Amino acid sequence: MPEISIIIPLFNEELCVAPLIQALDELMESYEREVEVILVDDGSTDQTRGVAQDLIRERPAYRLVVLRANRGQTPAMAAGLNLARGRFIVFMDGDLQNDPRDIPMLIEKLEEGYDLVSGWRRDRKDRTVTRKIPSRVANWIIGRVTGVRVHDYGCSLKAYRAAIVKDLNLYSDMHRFLPALCWGSGARVTEVVVRHHPRTLGSSKYGLNRIFKVMFDLIVIKLIVSFSDRPAHYFGLLSLFFLGLACVTAALWGYNLVEGWAEGAIILPAVAVLFFCSFLYFLFMGLLADMIVRVAPRDPSDVASLGAMEIR
Repeated sequence: MPEISIIIPLFNEELCVAPLIQALDELMESYEREVEVILVDDGSTDQTRGVAQDLIRERPAYRLVVLRANRGQTPAMAAGLNLARGRFIVFMDGDLQNDPRDIPMLIEKLEEGYDLVSGWRRDRKDRTVTRKIPSRVANWIIGRVTGVRVHDYGCSLKAYRAAIVKDLNLYSDMHRFLPALCWGSGARVTEVVVRHHPRTLGSSKYGLNRIFKVMFDLIVIKLIVSFSDRPAHYFGLLSLFFLGLACVTAALWGYNLVEGWAEGAIILPAVAVLFFCSFLYFLFMGLLADMIVRVAPRDPSDVASLGAMEIR
């Protein structure tokens, strides 16, 4: 049984597969631990699958998982995680920008008592305008919203205890928020500086269009991390926001009636009613969500979400 499982999603990385496997071979030759490598082909349309199959045929430590269609990085990671057997899980990119030589350092940090070690690409080798600046802004926003201050949420090179990460339900682009999700379940989170190489083969699969998806996922993450056991508070805050807007609009409408402005005679009351209906909607959504949480059956043996562990 391997002690460490390295999971690497691949999408149209046929040029990177051979040097990636060579770097992993060098790691395993010098590392005194049992390691398995799970390559996940995320529905590649080039020769990534064929190249990987040929290269790992004589390498028993490697496994290949093939998705029928391109599902995205998070589902690909979840597919590999489902098959991982190690007690330590390491995720990394397959574009050669992450360095496998950093993996022993991450594992050593886990053995100090941490549950998640996140890589920090302090000397990042990417374009400043399209990659570095949006990433820094996103990291700041995510840290402020979730309360988990990590310098580099976007770095895929992270190490976890399997008991922590295997209980998570990964979907959408949730892999970016794994430190916050694990922290919400009681995990000890830290970070270390890792190497980052410039991309020399293939092309990047991400652009500025991912910003909106990340922002919507962040709203969900905030609900999961801070309000999963009390959703009425989350929806209650939203309902109060719309109630405030309704009051302000109604006040403007009243002032409009006093001054006799005909322009707002129809628009302002309609907007006030819309905001008030939104207030009622979120209020009752919160009550419904709270009832679901209270009456839903809970497995007494499932203590992972509470961050509990038996120590004796």
